[in-house]
Amino acid sequence: MRKISFLFLALWQFLEAGNLERVKDALAKEYQNNFPQIIIKQIDLKITSLPKEFENFEFLRIANGKFNKAQGFVRAEFKTHQNISKNVFFRYFIRANLEVLRSTRAIKRGDRLGALDYRIVLMDFDKVPSNALSIDDLNNILAKNNINKNTILRENMFKTTAIIKRGDLVVGVLRDSGVDVLIELVSLQSANLSERIRLKSKEGKVMQGTVIGKNRVLLQ
Repeated sequence: MRKISFLFLALWQFLEAGNLERVKDALAKEYQNNFPQIIIKQIDLKITSLPKEFENFEFLRIANGKFNKAQGFVRAEFKTHQNISKNVFFRYFIRANLEVLRSTRAIKRGDRLGALDYRIVLMDFDKVPSNALSIDDLNNILAKNNINKNTILRENMFKTTAIIKRGDLVVGVLRDSGVDVLIELVSLQSANLSERIRLKSKEGKVMQGTVIGKNRVLLQ
């Protein structure tokens, strides 16, 4: 009897852990979409107590969020075995490193950022400035002011000549059998005409396209 109870407890913990891992995997995907250069080491979830029969829930998705800091709250959506929607709220903590750009020389106001002006370094994600530049942000940017050597480069230090900037709302054009289907998207990087760009839908799906006009992208 004791052996049977032990096996039942182990199975229950395995099923419960499965749902927690699915939430962690969904969080990791969101962070990787927002920060392609991130290296995630660990994700921890905290909750006072799990709902009854949590191990029997079917994980659906996590709710949309900014997911740009090392900790925060997330709403996970589940379906019970009675087919009832159930929301569970977790506090999460992420241990990760992120590639950031550090200047290798003094950059003068009006200079266009070039490949010899910076190097890529790894930094603890919880110490990265919220507006740090990434490799995806380097298209057509000019220094607003003088920048010292060994400075972590940030968005507010530069202005861009790109017609689409990171975070802009854009229209994605999907052409199917001669019919144009329009989708509202958010740009994940800056780009100019005819350049490729990464975008994200309201549902969190990441896709790529080519800039064909101001705030307009042909999806591929």
